[in-house]
Amino acid sequence: MDMPRRPTVKRIFNKWWRLFLRYAHNTVIPLAVLLIVGATLSWVAYDEYLQTEEFEFRLLEAHARNADARVAEATDKIGHLLNLLAAARLHSGPLRDNAFTATLDRHRQDIPELGTLLLTDTAGRIHSATDATLIGRDVSQEPYFAAHLGHELAPKLFMSRPDIRLLGTTAVIFTLPVVDADHRFLGVVGVSIRFNFLQGVLQVINPDDSASMSVIVNRDGDLVYRRGEPEKFFGINIVKVSTVFREHSRLHQPVTRHIGPSAQDGKTRLFLVRDVGASGLSLILSRQLDEVLAKWQRNAVIYALIFLFTVVVVVFLAISAARRKQLEADVINSHKRLREIEQRQILSQERQRLMQDMHDGLGSSLISALRVVEHGRMDETEVAHMLKGCIDDLKLAIDSMEPVDAHLLLLLATLRFRLGPRLESTGIALHWEVQNVPDLDWLEPKNALHILRILQEAFANIIKHTQATEIRVATGVDGAWVVVTVRDNGAGFSIEKALQIGGKGLANQTHRAHAIGAEVAWASDASGTSFTLRLPIQRVRAVSSGFGGL
Repeated sequence: MDMPRRPTVKRIFNKWWRLFLRYAHNTVIPLAVLLIVGATLSWVAYDEYLQTEEFEFRLLEAHARNADARVAEATDKIGHLLNLLAAARLHSGPLRDNAFTATLDRHRQDIPELGTLLLTDTAGRIHSATDATLIGRDVSQEPYFAAHLGHELAPKLFMSRPDIRLLGTTAVIFTLPVVDADHRFLGVVGVSIRFNFLQGVLQVINPDDSASMSVIVNRDGDLVYRRGEPEKFFGINIVKVSTVFREHSRLHQPVTRHIGPSAQDGKTRLFLVRDVGASGLSLILSRQLDEVLAKWQRNAVIYALIFLFTVVVVVFLAISAARRKQLEADVINSHKRLREIEQRQILSQERQRLMQDMHDGLGSSLISALRVVEHGRMDETEVAHMLKGCIDDLKLAIDSMEPVDAHLLLLLATLRFRLGPRLESTGIALHWEVQNVPDLDWLEPKNALHILRILQEAFANIIKHTQATEIRVATGVDGAWVVVTVRDNGAGFSIEKALQIGGKGLANQTHRAHAIGAEVAWASDASGTSFTLRLPIQRVRAVSSGFGGL
């Protein structure tokens, strides 16, 4: 009697090695597919993040340029007023109080924020003012007077820091030196401006939402204007609390970008700081990052769900494949030929069921990609291209959820954006000949998806079967119908034969059209094929078509 052999290390190793070789090919390919899908989705999400951030900064820059022009316009008005007073001082000597008051009243119609006009002598003593209590006051030590001493250059407008000492209320003083033809300094003419002088500058450029904030500061970091409670914050210095302002001052650049926490509420914001010409002012615009990235975050969640769905499908297929192979190995030992026939029938039925259930979804495309890769007929670049097509397919479903406000042309533009690169890569030229059509008040997301799928099927049929080099898409109106026509210059085919043999694409188009009360028609000859989709203008009740959520 033969004695059983004892297991040795070599036998155990060989056993596990054979098991590894048996199932290795069932795991490597699914892992490769998941890696490609994950990498592609991650790259798309990261690229969209960068584009979102760049777009928001560019929008803030456009607002800042607009504000720059408005600040220059506002300061030019002040400079013009002071130049008039300086010229009057040179030609007529010291101005009387009533002349000052008349000038102030006349210019307040254009600049309501004007406060008090004043004129000093060469020693810095106020000898004319619209406020009689200021006459005789010595302002020779004030920056808005001292800034003009010892300069032989052309007179330059100077804006002081917000100060309360002159009038008892916080205000900004604009001054201009009075210089005669011999460049002799005769004094300073000035005007006080209240806190709301620059209010109109930021009101025009600011969106009306809580996520936006904008301020104007001078070179010393004093708030000249702040959106939201401007009077309360007027004159407050932000140098110690604003990292953004300190960083901008350190860089010595006219425009800087920053991302960081807000000194006000600690929330992360996008900041744009722009120096406003030679005025000594800087504009700080910001947007809350969470609000900026709201749409991107939603897309990132969608991409994560796509990846999870892909994982489920690939794992399911891998497990199914492993189980089928194990079943085949077991039944071959007893009834090889019979079980082979039964197995082919089972596989055929399973394949038909999967193709029927997932013909219009991502699962079908992934199964096709997996089978092609298993047979080694596609490299990683081609797999990535196919998976991008799968992502485009899902994006059409996602895009159909976006509100299009009953505008069919917006929906068609989405389709063109998604499928245009695919057509270009296959060498097919797309001619867009759409015209304005009436709004379709029934064009809700579910119906929009039906339209996208119908037209997507039309494009897919052209790419796969017609050998066309041109596609023309046109819209029009025919009575109570909006008509969308897709024409190609391919070889053409027999419509009746295609319908008789049970083509899924044409049948799906017909079923989907029926679900939204629309009509489809085909015309084909040797010069090409024309597909027509007729959509009712009046609202219709959708008919159940067996497509469910699709």
